[in-house]
Amino acid sequence: MYECENLESLSASEGSYLDLTSLSLGIMECPNFVSFPRLTEIIIFNCKFLKSLPEGMHTLLPSLVALQLYGCPELESFPQGGLPSNLVTLCIFMCEKLISYRMEWGLQGLHSLKVLKVESKCEEVKSFPEEALLPPTLTTFSISSFANLKSLNAKGFRHLNSLKSLKLWHCNKLQCLPEEGLPTSLFELQISSCPLLEEGCEKEKGKDWLKIAHIPYICIDKQIIR
Repeated sequence: MYECENLESLSASEGSYLDLTSLSLGIMECPNFVSFPRLTEIIIFNCKFLKSLPEGMHTLLPSLVALQLYGCPELESFPQGGLPSNLVTLCIFMCEKLISYRMEWGLQGLHSLKVLKVESKCEEVKSFPEEALLPPTLTTFSISSFANLKSLNAKGFRHLNSLKSLKLWHCNKLQCLPEEGLPTSLFELQISSCPLLEEGCEKEKGKDWLKIAHIPYICIDKQIIR
């Protein structure tokens, strides 16, 4: 698209492009173009040299509800102005620099965010999540593959009063749950390939058992405890 001076947005009716297998879109010299009003999901996969997301995403993509980032090791931050306010699901997998700059994510303002999945081998993270990193609207939270993660930060969980599901996977050095316990709202806890934590959560014997005994559904190392 070139020199479409009156073009303001692009949209497609449902089912219009069911046979479309790939799409390359170029937009040049369209000064009034401002948004993709119908785009609901973006998946960015193995873009090894991607350093940033587009500025103004919060206005450019007003209908975006899901953002999935896989294998973007050079991605450092989310755009100025933040992510779209309607975002419900955010997945961050193997984006090591983005994890390093996690305190700049600005998720507190995302009042629709309910699902957060984070997978990283970032060696510097020993306690997670930090205080005020996550919004209180979260209902599902997954943490996976942190190489040196030793503890869950009690201050990071303290305000997550809507959290229903917590999944902890492949964190070999994770030793214990917060001393204050987990949110009382939790309905589901899954722990897999976290050997030290699994030992501590052994039913009625582990040092962390009383911290999770209130949770209705518990699955440890693929075994349903209750």
